[in-house]
Amino acid sequence: MTAIILNLKEELKKEPFREYEFEIPLKELDLPEEYMIDENEKLKVKIHLVKDKDDYIVSVAFDTYINVECARCLEPAKTKFAVSESIILTKKPSKEQELHEEDLFTEYLEDEEHFNLNELIREEIIVNTPMKVLCSEDCKGLCPVCGANKNFESCDCEIKLRRKESPFAKLENLLKKS
Repeated sequence: MTAIILNLKEELKKEPFREYEFEIPLKELDLPEEYMIDENEKLKVKIHLVKDKDDYIVSVAFDTYINVECARCLEPAKTKFAVSESIILTKKPSKEQELHEEDLFTEYLEDEEHFNLNELIREEIIVNTPMKVLCSEDCKGLCPVCGANKNFESCDCEIKLRRKESPFAKLENLLKKS
């Protein structure tokens, strides 16, 4: 995996503002396996860097579709990701301090010479993924008994289960005996 490492200190030495456009192979983001990434898929990312006193403001923007596993049938579901986020990177405070609401958008820099852009983009994709991805609103999912994808094939497992679990199932046995 080839990570894009930015030296924020060096990048913003001459100008307080820089803008970049990168094309990153999605495979290099090391996304979890429910993201079904093709080998050649690339993500076009726009980055804005701003130096603000002792802090850095990093804005990332991208607009793409990624196949994510459907929560019901496990088939690929084309999911739109339109991300435009900004974070404030600051040096770690020397002592403990109380957090405020604006601190939710602040990350602490370990090293201003090595900022891993891939980690930020990976995080944004994961955070912006819907809680339950569906291939369609009317997805029928998988049969819990035989595992058949009910969108493409039918099975009678549910009917058999209903008969066995019915309160009258035992009466059926009595009818068969007589």
